[in-house]
This record gives sequence, C-alpha cells and structure tokens, in this order.
Amino acid sequence: MKNDFTQIIRDMQNKKFYPVYLFFGEETFLIDTLIDTLIKHSLSEDAKDFNLDVLYGNEIDGARIIDIAASYPMMSQRRIVIVKNTHLLKDKSLELLQKYANKPSLTTILVLQAQNCDKAPLKKIKACRFNARSLYDNQVPEWISSYLVQKKMTITPDALRLLHAFVGNSLRQIVTEIDKICLNIEDEKKITVKDIESVVGTNRQFNIFEFCDAVGRKNMKRSLWILNQMFQLGENPGKILSMLTRHFTILTQINVLQSKRKSPSEIAAETNIRMFFLTTYTQQAAQYKPSQLKTIFELLLEADRNLKIGYQKPKLVMETLLFKMNTL
Repeated sequence: MKNDFTQIIRDMQNKKFYPVYLFFGEETFLIDTLIDTLIKHSLSEDAKDFNLDVLYGNEIDGARIIDIAASYPMMSQRRIVIVKNTHLLKDKSLELLQKYANKPSLTTILVLQAQNCDKAPLKKIKACRFNARSLYDNQVPEWISSYLVQKKMTITPDALRLLHAFVGNSLRQIVTEIDKICLNIEDEKKITVKDIESVVGTNRQFNIFEFCDAVGRKNMKRSLWILNQMFQLGENPGKILSMLTRHFTILTQINVLQSKRKSPSEIAAETNIRMFFLTTYTQQAAQYKPSQLKTIFELLLEADRNLKIGYQKPKLVMETLLFKMNTL
C-alpha cells in the first residue's frame, strides 16, 4: 500500500496506525520525520523505555525481529519495533518478515527502514509504505515555503532563491539553516535576503570540508560555488585536492565495510570517524558503486598531475575534475 507523506503524518497525529510500515529512499529527513511523529503519537514518555526497540538489519536476523515484535508491551497499549537498514537482511529473513506482515501482532507497530526496496521479498511485504525520493530542483522552493508555513513564517521570493542556491536540495540542511535564521531574526515573521546573507552568508568563508561534503553528495551547483569562493579567498588547490582525495578514501573504506555487513559501530572504529558524522559519510558512500570510486581516484590522480605540471590554470583543473566526476 503506497501512501502520501502528508496523509501518513495526518493518520499518525490522529492515532491511526498501521501494524507494519516500510519507509525507504534517499531523503532520510522525511523518513526520520515519519518515525519521530509515530513515536510521539503512539508512545508516552514513560512507555518508551520498555516498549521502543531500535534494531539494525546488519546486526540481526528475521527470526529475532519477529520474536521481539511478538512480545507484549509493558504497561502500554503497544510497542514499537524499528528496524534500520532492512535492505541488509538476507532474503530468508525478509521472507520471514513477509509472513509476519500477513498476520502481524495487534499490539506492535513494526517499522522497516531501508535505503531501497530492490529485493523481491522486501517488495512483497504487506505494509504502509513510503518512498522518500529526493526532491527535484523545482520542488524544493515549494517545500521550503510549506515548511515555513508550519512555523508561521514567510519568505520573500529572492530570499527563497538565495537560500536554495546556498544550501541545495538536502532537506535536513535546509531545515538546519532555516532554524538558525528563525533564531537570529527573533520576532520577525518574514525572511529576507538580508537574513539569508547574515546567517547563511554570501560572504561566508566556506571551508574545504563543506566543499568535500557537497562533492560527496553529488551537488554540482554547490560544489562549483564553494570552489569559486575558496579560490577567491586564496585557498591552496593542492590542499583542496588532497582533502577531496581523503574524503573519497573514507567513502571507499565505508563502501567496503558495508559490503562486509559491518555494524555502524564497527565502521566508526575502523575508519576513526565519530558516530555523530558517520551517517553523513554512509549516505554518501551508498551513492557510489566500487567501479565509480575506482574511476574517481583515477580522475583525482589525473588532476594532481595537471596541477603539478602547471599547464592548465588550477581553477580550470579543479572545475574539469568536478565535471568529470559528475558524469559518472
């Protein structure tokens, strides 16, 4: 059963719950919003300690998930079982979940979160499902306006375009910047270009880490914009390239570790990345196939040679690198 995001939220707020949910797709902000809304309206604060389980597909199997889902709630009407990275479960486990979904527990809400719904058994699971697709460029301004309406705020057309240009299509990043702006303007109800510039900032000195993040997210427009800002500020192109190589080395490591079904804690330990930042890296790593990462390192090596030879202007070398990476 496919459902609309707004309708699912409305049903949850009205305490109309489905026994099984399947949320998948690239826009994790929407998935997190659905899960947070579900928890808020289905469990009291006191009930969460004993009736909320968060499991990971690469750390558990289908039989154990069903055992937990079949358990009775403690001092509550229901329990919630959330399974993250469901796509990492083996087909046999997914087939068990498929059978469970045909006759689920009446006192449990089972939430399955996945990066995709490609596996056949996962597709067959009877659930209220939502595909959290990333928004297209032309959909983002409307989403920003709708989000601001919920906060009883408005934004001028020029400010809206500027915010979108600065932040890109990541809803999580958009919300972060909007929340900062709202704190900054205090009692004002309309966001202007001046507010965007003062908080997000056209004069902001973008750093290499933000550039690497934009490249890793395949946000070409933002990558080029930050690159131009860094060159204007006199950043060393060799340093930029070195940090970009480091970034994709981390993504490659995560890609390999995920293929070995390592847990998030194991990945964090082996890559020396704090858990706070791990989600960003893992989301980016999931966008690249091993063959693409191999080609990217060849392009990085080519750019390094061109910078050292000095035949081309450094800015052109870096822009060419980004364009080639973007075509993969």
